[in-house]
Amino acid sequence: MTKYAKRAYLGITIGLLGMALYLSPQGWYLEEKYGLGWLFQLRGPVSAPEEIIIIAIDRESTNQLGLPVSPNFWPWPREIHARLIDQLAQFDAEIIVLDLLFLASSAVTEHDHQLAKTIENAGNVIIVERLEFEQQDFSDSQTESLQFKLFKERSAPLLPEISSSVMAHAPFPLPKEPPINAYWAFKPGMGDAPTIPVVVLQAYALHAYNELFALLDKVQVPGIKRLPASLDQIKDIEAVIFFLRELFIDQPEIKQQLISELHASNLDYQKRKLILSLVNLYTGPEAHYLNFYGPPRNIETIPAYQILQPNEESINVLPNKIRGKVVFVGLSAATHIETDQIRDTYHTVFTDAEGIEISGVEIAATAFANLLENKPVSAFPYAGSLVLIFTMGLTLGFVFPVLSNQTLSAASIITAVAYTAVAWLMFKQAGIWLPLIIPLLIIIPGTIFGSVLLNYYTAKQERDQLLELFGQFTPERVVGDLTRHINANLRKDQLVFGACMFTDIQGYTTLAEKMDVRELRRLIDDYFRILSRSVRENNGVVSEKIGDAMLAIWEATTASKMLREEACEAGLAIIKNLDSFNRESSHPALPTRIGIHFGKLLVSKLGSMDNYIYRVIGDLVNTTSRIENANKFLGTRLLVTGEVIAGIDRFLTRPLGSFQLAGRSKPVCLFELIDYQQTASDKQRLLCTLFANALDAYSQQHENAVRQWTEILKLFPDDGATKFYLGLCAQSSPDQWEPVIKFTKK
Repeated sequence: MTKYAKRAYLGITIGLLGMALYLSPQGWYLEEKYGLGWLFQLRGPVSAPEEIIIIAIDRESTNQLGLPVSPNFWPWPREIHARLIDQLAQFDAEIIVLDLLFLASSAVTEHDHQLAKTIENAGNVIIVERLEFEQQDFSDSQTESLQFKLFKERSAPLLPEISSSVMAHAPFPLPKEPPINAYWAFKPGMGDAPTIPVVVLQAYALHAYNELFALLDKVQVPGIKRLPASLDQIKDIEAVIFFLRELFIDQPEIKQQLISELHASNLDYQKRKLILSLVNLYTGPEAHYLNFYGPPRNIETIPAYQILQPNEESINVLPNKIRGKVVFVGLSAATHIETDQIRDTYHTVFTDAEGIEISGVEIAATAFANLLENKPVSAFPYAGSLVLIFTMGLTLGFVFPVLSNQTLSAASIITAVAYTAVAWLMFKQAGIWLPLIIPLLIIIPGTIFGSVLLNYYTAKQERDQLLELFGQFTPERVVGDLTRHINANLRKDQLVFGACMFTDIQGYTTLAEKMDVRELRRLIDDYFRILSRSVRENNGVVSEKIGDAMLAIWEATTASKMLREEACEAGLAIIKNLDSFNRESSHPALPTRIGIHFGKLLVSKLGSMDNYIYRVIGDLVNTTSRIENANKFLGTRLLVTGEVIAGIDRFLTRPLGSFQLAGRSKPVCLFELIDYQQTASDKQRLLCTLFANALDAYSQQHENAVRQWTEILKLFPDDGATKFYLGLCAQSSPDQWEPVIKFTKK
């Protein structure tokens, strides 16, 4: 399978997984509970329409009116409600909505008559009904073979004299499971009966009824004669609502015809807005998501006592606040204690930390305001959401696997932020609710995980290619390091770093000629066992053994100081362990020369698609072999280059000069690695100091260098490097001494 196919498979898998979760009840539950909540929190509070105001029946008003507050500040005497309605009517409220219970007679009958009369005189009062459930048992009592019960939902009947006085009454059922985020406009369990927000909107829009009827007549709506021809002929608002709902559901094409006529008409903006809101309501779904305006009392709320007992200042302000408004009257909690007392509050996304919930009357006002503004929360179309989720998964599945881990993290954050910003903007501007939880918590993390997994398997394939590429020169541990750092989608050359050690037995050919083959084999096995252990204990890997030579490698993708130190430690360990080994009298001594070098390897990826190979460019191994061979000429045992010991001061080293090795064009600075600084002897330190001074004189072509090396040889008669330089100086005069010494022989 090609890489493009793998990425496509990843994207399709993530996309289908997201779609499946979105279609599941659990996925939709998460979007409703958390996704929608996050969008509201991101958007924050917004201003509610000015046409709406809430009159709060609360504990503060109870105190101000001198009513008892214990054990509960509710219910109030009905004559108080009568006074409140009368005052609101005098302030010219357009519609008065009472979210209060009037199911039975009060203790004072006169108060019921007073309330009913006040409601009738106002002529614009709508009451919220409560729902009750009726159970009918159709079980067979004789055989008990048939067990069937019917539960019927209906409105609890109002007090008759109240019911006959109101403009309209309707229920306002809400879902039982918190948080509350939706409501029914038309209740399915009650024959699609309209709820309070619908009835209030139709009542508020009555002054545009004549124009609506004219438009319906103009588009030749069938059965229009069943509707009252004018506003003054309306006797039952609910009958008008049922007709319009049935009309637009059965003949949806009428909507576009009506809107076209509406745009072509000369109606004022307010009436056009009302008619458009009605059309969208009657052609819309049974249930709507609530577009909350903010935390409790974000809709303008006035305590009832301010209406009933206005002071000198408010008596001039209140009429202007109330005039022409839709006024919702109901219990409203301002404190946590009130929330517990009124029991008509609901947990929503804006429930605050103190537990103050939004009251039922404010939710009803919110629902009406949404319909009036034509700004309910609208879930992005189902098909569109599925396409969006699948496309997002497919796109990220293609893009994410080609990114490095660091870039992947940044890209995922940018993607999440960008998508959230788009979702927030659409929600804020148009109330459109894009899926949030599935994209942010499933698609993006799922694609990241899938990309990492895909890259892991791709890297594993490339690991095998690297093993084949480096062959015996690069061990599996080294390739593992390379594949962790080399991008699985490498498109250009990439450098890696390595410390290389080469060892060789001095005089091995002569020894092999004298010894029995089996004994030589056992000796060499023991020898290599010592070398291999010394390398492994210092985190190196023996890459190759040929004859009496060994190649060990320390590799990483960075120029690690620790890597070079480990190679030096391994060299000193080999010297120490071989000294002990050679002191044994049971076998011949095996004097060993060691060379260590550090440098770069260039890893290149050639080809396209899945048809590619790796190539390594660099001569680190060959150069290290030449360095090991330089021990012959310098009479040393362990040589390292300046690149190996740069920045390292743990070891005692002796500078030996600059050399152009056989077959090499660039010179290298060689040092003899003698011991650790902490364990080096004074004699070793003296040798290094004296030799460094003599080498400095040689580099300046001072004949004093010969005298200094002669003195060194008296102190250290077996020092090979001193003998080498004395022999070199004897071949020419000081003015012909070269700063770079050339080795022409291997």
